[in-house]
Amino acid sequence: MTLVGAAARLRSWACGPGGLTLALTAAIASAGAAAAAHLPHRALLPEPPLGGWAGLAVLAVALVVAELAQAHVEVRRQAYSFSLTGVPLLLGLLFCPPEVLVAVRVGAAALAFALQRVSPVKFAFNLGAYLLDVSLVVLVAHLLTGPREHLDVALALAVYAAMAVVDLLMTCLVLLVIRINSGPLEVVDVVDSVVPAVVFVVINVATGLLVALLAASGALGWTLLAAVVVLVAAVYRVHLVLRRRHASLQVVKDFVDLGAHTAAQGGELAEVLLGRLRTDVRAERASILVPAADDGDGEGGWTALAQSQEDDAEPTLQRTGRRAHDTALVEAALAQGGTLVGPRTGDRLHQQWLAAHGLREAMACPVEVEGRRGLVVVADRLGDTATFGRDDLSLLQTLAGHLEVALRSAWLVDRLRHDARHDPLTGLPNLLGLSEQAAAALASDRPPAVLVLSLDRADEVNAVLGHRAGDELLVLVARRLELALPGALVGRLSGWQFAVVLPTPEGGSALDDALLAAGSVERALDAPVQLTSTSVSTAASTGVALAQPGDDLGDALRRADTARTSRRADGPVVYTSSMDEGRAERVELLADLRGALDGDELSLHFQPKLDLASGLVTSVESLVRWEHPRLGRLAPDLFVPLAESTALIDPFTHHLLGKALHQCRTWQDQGIDLSVAVNLSARNVQDPSLPERVAAALARAGVPASRLTLEMTESSLAEDPARTIEVLERLAAIGTTISLDDFGTGYSSLSYLQRLPVQELKIDKSFVRGLEASSSAGDAAVSAALIRSITALKDALGLRVVAEGVEDLHVLERLRELGCDTIQGYVISRPLPADQLDASTFRWHAAPGATAR
Repeated sequence: MTLVGAAARLRSWACGPGGLTLALTAAIASAGAAAAAHLPHRALLPEPPLGGWAGLAVLAVALVVAELAQAHVEVRRQAYSFSLTGVPLLLGLLFCPPEVLVAVRVGAAALAFALQRVSPVKFAFNLGAYLLDVSLVVLVAHLLTGPREHLDVALALAVYAAMAVVDLLMTCLVLLVIRINSGPLEVVDVVDSVVPAVVFVVINVATGLLVALLAASGALGWTLLAAVVVLVAAVYRVHLVLRRRHASLQVVKDFVDLGAHTAAQGGELAEVLLGRLRTDVRAERASILVPAADDGDGEGGWTALAQSQEDDAEPTLQRTGRRAHDTALVEAALAQGGTLVGPRTGDRLHQQWLAAHGLREAMACPVEVEGRRGLVVVADRLGDTATFGRDDLSLLQTLAGHLEVALRSAWLVDRLRHDARHDPLTGLPNLLGLSEQAAAALASDRPPAVLVLSLDRADEVNAVLGHRAGDELLVLVARRLELALPGALVGRLSGWQFAVVLPTPEGGSALDDALLAAGSVERALDAPVQLTSTSVSTAASTGVALAQPGDDLGDALRRADTARTSRRADGPVVYTSSMDEGRAERVELLADLRGALDGDELSLHFQPKLDLASGLVTSVESLVRWEHPRLGRLAPDLFVPLAESTALIDPFTHHLLGKALHQCRTWQDQGIDLSVAVNLSARNVQDPSLPERVAAALARAGVPASRLTLEMTESSLAEDPARTIEVLERLAAIGTTISLDDFGTGYSSLSYLQRLPVQELKIDKSFVRGLEASSSAGDAAVSAALIRSITALKDALGLRVVAEGVEDLHVLERLRELGCDTIQGYVISRPLPADQLDASTFRWHAAPGATAR
């Protein structure tokens, strides 16, 4: 078996690139030897400019120098070399005996290859190729023209033809070797090799002929020749520098363009750009290394984020740590902005690192990836004519900089895309994120069920404990929902609202699964939530809806929210089509309300407020009325909530404010000194521009700010307390009176009330009704106690207390006893248009003990 295996391996090698290259080398060397055996014995010209051993020494040195100063065209792993060796070769062809020329040419090449440390295979191939090359040039030149007495055009053309034909043949042989070792060639590879060969033949022949003519011209010729040599050398050096610089700029441009195109197409940017970087610096392997998580034994080290290598090469570095001796490499790269690691550096740790990873040489350059400081490492330069140098390191640093910019830009775009689809506080998907994630489920034959839930009375947490506690509550509730509903899509909509898209069950009812999920939510929220400062209890109102075919997520969530807000039963509410009855009518009514604002169809009625101390009406509350052209007079409860639910509340409120102030000015002109109260909604008191707009309305009407009272409910203050307080303080600063309506039914705590710039409290009518004669003794006692506790605040906080909903004199007197300052209700007057409030109403008198007007 061992002999059979060895024979198989031998056959495989013989048929592979190594065996074929060796066979081609032997064939070329044999052909060269055969050609050398038939060389003529005379040179083409009889008199060399510099004869004897001196001439041979100069020719040999010129060949060695020209061979060392080569231009390389690199094709994949191979490099095709071009040089000015054609110049001394042409001079030798003209003036040197052929057998001597062949010996000097091959000897000079062997010396140059030894100095370059060329690999044995390439050494043998190139020596065989040079033997064949110089022998064929001599034979073809002598075939085209025999020896001549002097240099003429015919001889020059024959020499050019010989060198061009042979050079083209040798180029084909080199391309054949590349084809054997690297696979099929592309057209661009052939062009990149043939075109320079043709150009260099022309340059070499022209230069060689010029040198021959100048050398034959005596001292003057030699002087001009020296000048030409210096000039050509300088121009050639500048050409190489400019060509390299241009090539580098093109490489950078192509690299940047590739990054932009890949990012636009959504490709794997790190892998694509790393592959191009490896190709541009002509390395076999490349890796992006980032700090690895500690593996438990303290090694940590670096791990590969992306890798690229030639088809038959092993990956560079899967992971490297202190055990792989990479500490010095990493420190050098991070400190110096890049480092070369090669066999000639002499650094022991570098050599250990190369040996540990089986590498010949490497370059490393720092790069920042996803906020982490990492490295780009490239290893083992392709071909064997060059190793990594400073120019390669500079190119690597440039490309690594562009790689870092591209990766950072891609990372930022990914982060922005993530942030656009997620709630920044809880990390849950927002409506856009949920919609994208649920799109496939909604498009299936069995659309999913959805839940919409809102935390009940959670505004109290913001109002009492502050926004930080409210945010903490939202985060903890989000985590509970995720744990309670594994497999479901949980998202945050806005405020205190969450949405859940449930997975479609394999069997059974989607509605049953949705109700079970809603029950899981209730149980998850049953336990108190432990915040940093305290523990709070919370619950949620939940709506359930089944998505319908063709729905987008917004449709399904709207129906679930409609069910939630209907609150027809305790616990989760399932949407039914009846819940949308009247929806079209409400939309139509909202459109009519917009038209009523534009057409000035809204009117105001005014209800007087009686000051109990003076017995005089000192103010009125403005109340909106709408005489609908089709539906007749509509109760405010039908259309005011519609306005409050949309942006229409802003023009609605300011329209009514203007009308109320205009009427206040009219009364003032009539000698009636009254203040007027206008109601504000939650949206109004969160508008930062409200104080300026109120001040402008007062100025237009010519009404002092002290004659305007702005009323708002406790609940309207709780949505965003910080913003609301700032707006109210600015309203109070211009001189308006701030009144808190329906006090005792909302969320205000004493500490919160103390922070508000409130001058007036209005006791809710539900407390006042408890004082009526028809009420039980127990209800009357409770109402009296509640009202007394409220009036007790007025002295401590400097407030006025107003009781509304007073309908008889018995209640009026009881409120006077309990310490109320002002009363409002039917006992004084029902709300009436301004022109129906006569002067007797404003002189209404209710002295202590009075029983009638």
